[in-house]
Amino acid sequence: MFKELLHGIPFRLTFLFHLLIAILMYSSLQAEPFSLTLRGSGEHAATWMQVEWEPEKTAIIVCDMWDSHHSVTAVRRVNEFAPRLNEVLKKARSRGATIIHSPSDCMPVYAGHPGRKRALKVPAAGESPEGMAAWCHRIPSEERASYPIDQSDGGEDEDAWENAQWAAQLEKDGRKPGTPWLRQTSQLEINDKDYIAAEGDVVWNILTDRGIRHVVLCGVHTNMCVLGRPFGLRQMVRAGMDTVLLRDCTDVMYNPRRWPYVSHFTGLDLVIRHIESHVCPTVTSEQFVGGSPFRFTHDNRPRLVVLADQGNLPVLQAFARRFLDPEFRVYFTVSSSGEGKEPEGLRHIEHADALLIFADHEKFPEEIKGAVLKHVTAAKPVVGAGYSIWPQVYGAGSGNPRKTESAITVRRDNNGRFESHPIASHLPVEGWKPTMSFQDTSLVPGTQVIVGGESDGKAGEVVAWAFTRSDGGRSFYSALDIPGDFVRSPFQHLLFNAVYWATGRTAPSAVPEDPDTRREAEGWHLPGGKVLAGSFRDLRTLLRVPTGVGKGDYSLSWQSRPKATVYLNGKELSKKQAGKWNIPDQALKPGDLNLLVVRVPVDRAVSGKDFPSLGVGTLSFSLPEKHWQQRYSSDSEVEVMFPIPPQFGAPTDLIQGWPMPR
Repeated sequence: MFKELLHGIPFRLTFLFHLLIAILMYSSLQAEPFSLTLRGSGEHAATWMQVEWEPEKTAIIVCDMWDSHHSVTAVRRVNEFAPRLNEVLKKARSRGATIIHSPSDCMPVYAGHPGRKRALKVPAAGESPEGMAAWCHRIPSEERASYPIDQSDGGEDEDAWENAQWAAQLEKDGRKPGTPWLRQTSQLEINDKDYIAAEGDVVWNILTDRGIRHVVLCGVHTNMCVLGRPFGLRQMVRAGMDTVLLRDCTDVMYNPRRWPYVSHFTGLDLVIRHIESHVCPTVTSEQFVGGSPFRFTHDNRPRLVVLADQGNLPVLQAFARRFLDPEFRVYFTVSSSGEGKEPEGLRHIEHADALLIFADHEKFPEEIKGAVLKHVTAAKPVVGAGYSIWPQVYGAGSGNPRKTESAITVRRDNNGRFESHPIASHLPVEGWKPTMSFQDTSLVPGTQVIVGGESDGKAGEVVAWAFTRSDGGRSFYSALDIPGDFVRSPFQHLLFNAVYWATGRTAPSAVPEDPDTRREAEGWHLPGGKVLAGSFRDLRTLLRVPTGVGKGDYSLSWQSRPKATVYLNGKELSKKQAGKWNIPDQALKPGDLNLLVVRVPVDRAVSGKDFPSLGVGTLSFSLPEKHWQQRYSSDSEVEVMFPIPPQFGAPTDLIQGWPMPR
């Protein structure tokens, strides 16, 4: 009937009718809000929040997606995720979101572009947050946070040979090897409706003029430009915007040869975790375009989900930091849920490659139990410890681990070896004093005791076993006391081996060295600890000098170290008198970070815990220890500068404010 009516309408009216339907459908699509699941971080584990953002009040800022970079591996990763980001921009644009392209240092090449002209024509905002045109090195919520990686070397993760080859190629192409970017990558489309702006105040004008309340940041690099640029995450948070990071459309500048000595992709995860804990939540691209989150091709780390009671998470995080972070992708989630709330852990468990369970399964919400059993049914691995046995998961009869009334003697052969099993490989001989065990536990076919023993001369004590399920899935269980047994070296090695075996990997013969211990021996680290070998003790900090600092009487005092040599921004300061050095006006960089480096001969007779003070006129201000790094060196040349500008290479906890007398 409807077709017959249409048949009698003139062609022009039919065309108008279909055009009206298309317009209504397009308007409906634009009006539909973005439904986003934001991920943040609680005290120890991830948290989620559901929000709906109106597209016309939402902007996506694309940070520094340049056409080239001084790091060739950084270029490869940008080229890998750029197509996915372009999909996000196209979908968001079609829904009515504002797209701002911000390739820093490249504005001249876009001088005649409609997007650039449009950005510069936007009227100035009536009110702008203070400092909107400048870098933002830290916000108050980061003040007490420890920055998670060392990026002070610039973060290039290719080897020296490949880096040299790339630099030569850049020169051959007529580009400067240090700053080879000329424009934004061509893999991102710039639509006629988009804006091009990399100045904080211009970006703010656009946001204000468009009535934007919600901002999504994406691009590179998260630990440098995405966080700190005048249009970056910190500035948007300071300005009161609902701000999120598109965490699967970004990258990090991090060299795995630097602290905390983890893979490049774990370095990215650690920075994202810092952002979620101290800056803003994050989202993923599939929430805009469907499918699954983007993942780099070479990121082959198994996804380990640690499911634990809230109280046990700190010790488990410390374990993971040393033993799991170098090779695995680790997520932490609380095993319980609030009244009437969906358990947070479900979001991680569904995508886990392996589960590490350190909680009583009998207290799990039904949703968590079901998700774990679904994981097991899919023949995926599980490692558990310290609570009641879950027969379906661990391959043993029901029972609870018990505190031993007397010490257990761990069984080994005459050569001090454990059972023949990959988990038992290279386990230490000494230090086995378990406080928890099972006695006469019934094990099903497919299980093998890894650590067993006897108490009061009687055998039958079982401390740990492995279970290969009929479908090939692997489980490991140990009656460890948390945190008692868990923080002791033999049991840490046991769990380290168990995780590798369960996930089908071969464990190294030696467990990883503690990253902080290694850092103390190799480079700049937090003050304190023992006096290491070296002729000199070098200290460094960054002074955030306000724009308004002018001429004045500035000095650095360190009366207990009259033999010190002091450098500011790479230049040695002259000595005013014993223990006091002049700071000339022209040596300061107002509105920027100023690197202060102090070298003293190692003197074991004098405590190394005191730190210099800064003099402004007749006043003296302490420079707190928490914002310094130190290292011991025998090298006659002191490292007085970062290899890259401080705003790119500085950890937030190295920065302290320049005191302004009231």
